[in-house]
Amino acid sequence: MAATTAAAGVGKASVPKSGAISKGYNFASTWEQNAPLTEQQQAAIVALSHAVAERPFPSNLAQEKVAGLENGLSISTKRSAEDSGAIDAVLVNTNQFYKWFTDLEAAMKSETEDKYQHYVRTLTERIQTCDTILHQVDETLELFNELQLQHQAVATKTKTLHDACDRLVVEKQRLIEFAESLRAKLNYFDELENVTTSFYSPSMNVAHENFLPLLKRVDDCISYVESNPQYAECNVYLVKFRQLQSRALGMIRSHVLSVLKNTSSQVQAAIRSSAGDKASVSEGVEASVIYVRFKAAANESD
Repeated sequence: MAATTAAAGVGKASVPKSGAISKGYNFASTWEQNAPLTEQQQAAIVALSHAVAERPFPSNLAQEKVAGLENGLSISTKRSAEDSGAIDAVLVNTNQFYKWFTDLEAAMKSETEDKYQHYVRTLTERIQTCDTILHQVDETLELFNELQLQHQAVATKTKTLHDACDRLVVEKQRLIEFAESLRAKLNYFDELENVTTSFYSPSMNVAHENFLPLLKRVDDCISYVESNPQYAECNVYLVKFRQLQSRALGMIRSHVLSVLKNTSSQVQAAIRSSAGDKASVSEGVEASVIYVRFKAAANESD
């Protein structure tokens, strides 16, 4: 850079040459002599130098350049500005060089690190999103576990309820059978009122169609009560059933006597009528007539 070289020539008298810089220059010269570069490497260095030359200076150095122009400490070359558009600054001492280099390195580092910082922020956000999803998945799994436990509890309670219902059904069936058995036993005692009402009915007589079934029912009730004396008030019921039985037998006896009387009257009337026709009637004829009359009366009573 011509402007930089000229300015350096102007300030060379006032800035002494550093021993470290001289030593570094000598080392670089020796290195270049011992390890010469190929044309391809030199071309790459030239391309890199052009790329660096086209890079603008940081804003603070640009401001220092403006201030230096006002003080007469820097010169800008119109040709360099037209070719590269970069800002040329005159570095009059090592401090300015180190400051310029530090600012340039910081600017390059900031530009190169921006995209990586963006990647880091993006990855951090993605990691946070994944952590949130994992947390939600864990909460969902916990809810599923609680739901499974509740389902198992409900299934257990349902099975317990079914078992209890089965036991209740069995108990109900047992009670129904017990009630039916008890009802069958109590029917003998309940028949007392029904049989009493029927026997004391005005229309009831020996010739009635329900007389003999009622008498048989009374006999069954008496047999059952006599065979189960452990029941309460069985003696009272036994006495009442025997009273009904006696009444029925009395009705039968009265009916038989009535039939015999009617038959005897009819036989006597027949004998008297036959005696008027014939003076003497043999005993065999009289016996046959009496037999026929009693047989007819017996058939009527049946």
